[in-house]
Amino acid sequence: MMHTPVNFREKWRERRRRMNLRRLPLLIMAAIGVVALVVWMAERRLPQLGAVAWSQGDGSDGAAHLGLGSGVLAVVWETGKVQAYNAATGQPLWREPFRRSHELSGEPAVGPDCVVFGSTDCNVWCLDLKTGVDRWHYTTRAIVRSTPLIVGDRVLVGADDGRLYALALKDGRYLWAFPFFEQADRRPIIGGPALSGQAAVCGSCDRTALGLDLATGRFLWRRRIGSPIIARTTADRDKVYVAAESGTAACLRAATGQIVWVFRAPSLIRSPILVSDGRAYVVGSDRVLSCLNAETGVVLWQRTIRARPTTPAGAQDRRIYLGMSDGTVEALSPETGRTLWHWRADAKLLGGLLTDPAHVYCTTNQGRVFAVRLSGS
Repeated sequence: MMHTPVNFREKWRERRRRMNLRRLPLLIMAAIGVVALVVWMAERRLPQLGAVAWSQGDGSDGAAHLGLGSGVLAVVWETGKVQAYNAATGQPLWREPFRRSHELSGEPAVGPDCVVFGSTDCNVWCLDLKTGVDRWHYTTRAIVRSTPLIVGDRVLVGADDGRLYALALKDGRYLWAFPFFEQADRRPIIGGPALSGQAAVCGSCDRTALGLDLATGRFLWRRRIGSPIIARTTADRDKVYVAAESGTAACLRAATGQIVWVFRAPSLIRSPILVSDGRAYVVGSDRVLSCLNAETGVVLWQRTIRARPTTPAGAQDRRIYLGMSDGTVEALSPETGRTLWHWRADAKLLGGLLTDPAHVYCTTNQGRVFAVRLSGS
């Protein structure tokens, strides 16, 4: 009986092929690990933002809310203290802070010569920007948590009684409020209003966005969004942008309330939509930042942030800024969402984040306010 000779060379080649196939998953995993390590190291080597220009607060006054305008940063602490600072130097403008025994939970608005904010004592307060003296206050029928909007010679502000008030900026005189009559089923207005043309638009906890005539308070339109709206409304030219807490972001025509586009995020939205340079930025509670075409709602890119976003997004000098729960302020590219540089505080960022050409202003959960110098300023 003839025996087939054993081809040891072919047998060895087959054995090598099997060994290589066994090693392939390990090689793939190693390659993924190397890529992840390179990305992690690149992230750690990101340039830090410039030094802190100034800071205020020692934590004794609780969380802070910010308003910026006329070269002034107004800070409203939740314990009832209000102070105005030179935005460039951090120098207090008033000899003594304005104090109330009630909690202050809303962001202030800074006008040419005044600071306006709401309070849990049901008042809208207006302080002189130079002295901090109370110019006037108007008493509503409920707590005021909405961010006021200063428009020319008047102030628009919502309250927990579900009404949007228009007051004279000079003396706090009542101009109009909507609804005009009592309704048993009204829900609070927490997010601040926006203005586009002559249409004042605000969202409400009754799951609707409301458009009113600025001059008279006349009803223009109402649009149901689907869940309570607690974020401030934003406006850009003839459009307004509203974000419902359930994750629905919508672009509406300010004059008619007609829906231009709707974007649905898979998480909660509690921050206002930022509109800058033709892009709309939606911050979700699932750490996803979505960049949309502001005209069409088409998603341009999405970025998963490394920590939970805890501030609204801000824009300055073709950069997008975002504060996070790990105390980091990140500057992102508007074209790709890539992190360009970052700065880190010693505590969780919470509440406001505002920018001007020289600084980014932010607050922490330990009651500190930081003015961080932008690169090159």
